[in-house]
Amino acid sequence: MKIAITNDINFKANKMSNMQANYVNRELKNAKNVDIICHSMTDRDGANSALAMWEYLNSLGVNARIIMEQKNPQLLGLRNYDCNIVQASQKDEINSLIPDIAFCVDFGERERIKPHVLSHIKQTSKIMGFDHHSNQNIAGSNCITFNTSLNERDIPETKVGYYTDTTARSATSIVYRFFEALGEDIDNNRAYDLFSGLVDDGVKKGIISCNGETGEIIPKKEIIRDKNAFEVYSKLKEKLTDEQVSAIAKNIDIISSLNEEQKSFKNSLEERIKFSKNGKIAYVEISPDDKEWKKLGGDNTITSTILNRFRTGILANPKYDDVQMVMTFYEANGAYRMSAHSKDVSLLDYFKYVENNAIPDFTKHSGGHANRAGGGIIETNPKRCHRWVQKIISCDECLEKEN
Repeated sequence: MKIAITNDINFKANKMSNMQANYVNRELKNAKNVDIICHSMTDRDGANSALAMWEYLNSLGVNARIIMEQKNPQLLGLRNYDCNIVQASQKDEINSLIPDIAFCVDFGERERIKPHVLSHIKQTSKIMGFDHHSNQNIAGSNCITFNTSLNERDIPETKVGYYTDTTARSATSIVYRFFEALGEDIDNNRAYDLFSGLVDDGVKKGIISCNGETGEIIPKKEIIRDKNAFEVYSKLKEKLTDEQVSAIAKNIDIISSLNEEQKSFKNSLEERIKFSKNGKIAYVEISPDDKEWKKLGGDNTITSTILNRFRTGILANPKYDDVQMVMTFYEANGAYRMSAHSKDVSLLDYFKYVENNAIPDFTKHSGGHANRAGGGIIETNPKRCHRWVQKIISCDECLEKEN
């Protein structure tokens, strides 16, 4: 059963039905072993979703592991690292146990994990998960996707293994709704984890601001107007102390504590900007053999945050008013990645246009949200990577048609 739910009601962060939550809960409780799978380049939303689910499974007496891809998990600022973390690169360790359930968090696309992790998932008897991205293709037909919002009374009583709500502001928001539907207590520790994931994704989307120097977390108009999402935000925050909120702000606002090399890289990005032919796309192309990128440790939590803030900053800068998309290209764990933000156009529609006009099957290796998404290729040859970049940028005529 593969279901997609859409309508035009202006509520967001749908609540989860009791039937759906109880179904997931029964499946997890009946399992002896569960692997909680995070996407490649695991971020705070995925990691904190995994931590919350791991601690819950542990309380049920279920043996669980968290499989993540993060060179230095401590950079994520998790509250607890004693949660049986297995790195995605540890192929033998991953395959030393085949779980009853592979439970994916914060992703639903096969392309967002390493091939050997996907192979591991396929060996399990059940694939389940919580996600808030589009293009779910990992769980087959046993899934439901909410693409727009529903009043609580209209939410269907489903029983599926893979639950996706693209209106949710974070994967931790869906985990919150799961616990809420079960009547599970959201204690201080759990609130800390779920709020950390929500704030981190909210900052990436530009709907929440963090000031690491003052320790402030401030919701912007977009999330305040989002009735149910703001409800989740408020209920989680009220369970935290001022000191905890400050700690989360400082953890997420990495920009406030950069070293000199990191500051130099950050300050150089605007000088590196190139523009597409019609000026609608601004982009920075970091070659796979870039020495500065390698010295900074390549793709990690700090460099990812710097690039994220750069993209959102350009879109918010009146100096670049004509720019509709900002893209950054860089090497990441033996592949070449593209991360993008957009203003008033859909990145997912643009990716489809690229697929139809320049790069066959492009959408099989890209995805995300309408205004924040990415993609990649398994390639690190500078010349081939540059050609890939140029093909993507050359499709800017699509933006002329949309505007």
